[in-house]
Amino acid sequence: MNKQILDEAVAFVSGYAGHITDWITIKKELLKVMSPADRRHFSTRDPLTKRQSINDFEKIVMEKWYQTTGNRLILMDCNEQKRR
Repeated sequence: MNKQILDEAVAFVSGYAGHITDWITIKKELLKVMSPADRRHFSTRDPLTKRQSINDFEKIVMEKWYQTTGNRLILMDCNEQKRR
């Protein structure tokens, strides 16, 4: 993936969602602003358990988010999200 495209997407989304710390919410917002070719770098849910996992690319995105906003992103498990 082009580093500039990632930087621009993170900068754009952080402009309106910089206070959010939930990884899934930020991931959805980033997917909305990226092209299909760039979206393919993100992980998908496990087909059986429906649980999310974080791949190496997403770890880079999470670190970029932290550098940009000062907020660490957290991946909550399914049960924790349902309680909200």
